[in-house]
Amino acid sequence: MRRPSALLGICVLSGALAGCLEQRSFLRSGNATSAEIMYSGDVAHALPIAKQHCAGYGRMPRLVDTAPGIAYFACDQP
Repeated sequence: MRRPSALLGICVLSGALAGCLEQRSFLRSGNATSAEIMYSGDVAHALPIAKQHCAGYGRMPRLVDTAPGIAYFACDQP
């Protein structure tokens, strides 16, 4: 009886740890006209961060360029 619960505990802990190690997108730098977003995986993960940043200036993000792990956005007037 003890082995199944120990195995279950290890599986749950492994899953939780994997979720903690996942990198999140974040604003590297930005101002009223631009935003550099660090991301992992799909560049689409950078868009919500860019939207939030540009919205603070009453603007909308437009993807300008990408490099490995960095998305460059312009913050354009709507």
